[in-house]
This record gives sequence, C-alpha cells and structure tokens, in this order.
Amino acid sequence: MDVTEKENILHFEEESRLIPSPSGHLTPESAAAAGSAVGAAMGKGSKLCVSHSTEEGACALAYAFASGAASSGADCIFMGSASATGAAYAAGILGCTAGCFVHTEITASLGLFSGDGLSLYRSTERRIEKELSSSRSLPYSHYGKITVFDKADELYTAELSRQISEPYKGIRADIYSSSERLLDVCKKALSGKNDPGGTRIAFRISADGKRVSAYSEDTGYVFCDKLIMLCCREIFEKGEDCAVCGSVPKALEKLAAQYGRQVISCGSCVCSEEESPSADCLKARSLASKQLFMHDGAALALTVPMILTKRGITLKEAVESLPNSAGVNRFIPVNKPSELLERLCTRAGGTLTDGDGGRVTIRPVRTGKGVMLSVESYALEAASELCDIYAEIVQKAKSISEK
Repeated sequence: MDVTEKENILHFEEESRLIPSPSGHLTPESAAAAGSAVGAAMGKGSKLCVSHSTEEGACALAYAFASGAASSGADCIFMGSASATGAAYAAGILGCTAGCFVHTEITASLGLFSGDGLSLYRSTERRIEKELSSSRSLPYSHYGKITVFDKADELYTAELSRQISEPYKGIRADIYSSSERLLDVCKKALSGKNDPGGTRIAFRISADGKRVSAYSEDTGYVFCDKLIMLCCREIFEKGEDCAVCGSVPKALEKLAAQYGRQVISCGSCVCSEEESPSADCLKARSLASKQLFMHDGAALALTVPMILTKRGITLKEAVESLPNSAGVNRFIPVNKPSELLERLCTRAGGTLTDGDGGRVTIRPVRTGKGVMLSVESYALEAASELCDIYAEIVQKAKSISEK
C-alpha cells in the first residue's frame, strides 16, 4: 500500500460518519471502496439507500458509493439529491438495511445510518472498518441491482406535515439551514401553518438535519436538549415513555421522574452490539425511531411551536418550566484510551460520578486517539468547575497509564 492509499483510508467518527484522514480526501475511488465495504459487511441481498447533498461533487461520490455497494452484492436504492433526514426516514419506509448520505459541505464525508434511521451499532462499524482493509471480488452475476427512487423528500414532507396537527397560533416559525433540500421540505411542511402576525421564533437546523437551536428575543438561544425536553414532557403527560439511542441526560431523567415515566436507553453512549443487543437497546431503538424529534432537527423545530400553541404559552415560559441543566464537553488526547478507561474502572466508557452536583461521563472517541469527558450540572459554572476537576483526574490517570 503506497502513501496515497494510506492517506485516503476512511475511518469512523461520531454518529457513524466515515471520513478520510486529515491528510487525505474523499475520492470516487475511496467512496466506491466504502460502498463495497458496507455492502460486504451488511451481507449479500442487503438493501442500501444512497443519497447526497446539493453541493458540488456529492452526486458523483454518491454514484461511486452505490456502484461499490452493488459490486459486493447489495441492492441499492439511489435517492439522488435529498435532505439527510429525509433519506433516513425514507430508508425505514422502504425497508432498507442501512443507508448512506454523501455530504460535501466544507469537507466531504459519508454519513451512514441504520435502516431505522439511527446511527449504526458500533459492532457494525467495526465490520465495515475490517472490510475497508480487505480485498474481495464477486463475478458480475453476483452484483446487486441499482434502482432509482427520487421521492424521499416527498415522503418526509408528508410525515412532517402530518405531525403538525393544527396551525400555529401567535407563533411564526422561521427556518434556517445550509441544506437547500431541508429548507424546501420545511417550507412545504409549514405551508398554511404559520401565524404571519405571531411572535417570531427562528430555528436553525444543521446541514445534516440532526440538530437545531431556537432563538427568540425573549429567550436568546435555546439549544437542542431543552427543545427535546419540551417534546418529551408532552409524551410523559400522556402516560408514555421516551427513548434515547445512547446515554440519557440527567435533566431528562429528572423530568421523566416527575411524571412517573422513564427514558429507555441502551445504557451507554452508543449502541454497541448488533449481534446480541440488550432488550433495553432493542426497545430504545424501536421507540426512538418512531419519535422523530429525538434525532431529527426539522421534526423537533416544527413540533415545538405546536406544543406552545396547544399550551397557550411562550417559548420563554416553556423553557423556564423545565429542570435547570447545563453541559460541558472536553476532548482529552490519549494514546491508549482502553488502558486509561480500565484504570478509571470503566472499560468501554461510562459514568465517573453521578450526584447532586452533577453527572460526569467519559467515553473513547471513534478515532481511538482520545477520550471525551462530558459533564452535566444545574448551571454552566458548576458544570465547568466539575469538568476541570475530573479533567485533572483523567490527566493524572493518563500519565500513569502511558508510562
């Protein structure tokens, strides 16, 4: 393997995103190799959907990925240009095993997701990484088929429109995003729902469609975790549970307890084993895939004004009624994260402390070159102070494990 090939080897980062090394870049050759690896990891006869953003080069890379996947025996549904969350939603409707959304905004990457629209199991990512370093060849007669389906965003728009059960009253939701397709989806879903003379709430959705923040003159910025809590409270009040694909925020647990409900989770930062998932993991993924607001920024942005309309309250009043919480994340570079975590008595990452002062969790990052320290407390100052204390503890354990 020459230097160029080594530079272009792909690896997973957070949220099942395949990217090249910092010195490399995503080429049609590496996209095709990734498609072949995903198809081989999923198995012959698997069904993969492939879509892409509107930026330059995304279409060519998506075609390359689909070609590679078909060459390893997978059947591909090519969705063309769509919103990332729209493609993930359509994947579930069409019974896909998994999917890929090609991003070329700022840097190119391959956003992979499971057939339920959520992130891949970590065990699936490892199988794909193993296939990336392998070489295999199937005869043409074993290649999968590539079919075209360009209605992903139509399905997605219809579902978002369905979730807005009544027009907003006293609220005008303005949506912003760098994703043209996502903006188009939201515009259509909002048609006839906004109150032109209502109080303006600006929602800014990330390019991948997964995160959103809200802004009003009364509140300033309100971030994703608070908006999710507003939606969860509606479900708790109906006597139902919510689900998180990953670890559960302390404030959300506290909110659930107020209504005698719970937040179902796989119990860790990421679902780990596809072959033998826990009962809680299966239950959490099944429920989370149906509660779109949990992982879909557009669904969250369009649901919040509906809740405010139903309750007849402002965004400020809604946020002030939630449990106080603030979070801080800090990356700590580590050469041997597994040894460090074992020294901290949490092999795969987990909770270091969970008390009245706050919760501190630690997990290895996907690159294997460090750990992420996450702290949640009742106020930002308390979270920052707790983060400093535990960062020092981690640094001391790091110096011992790397001797």
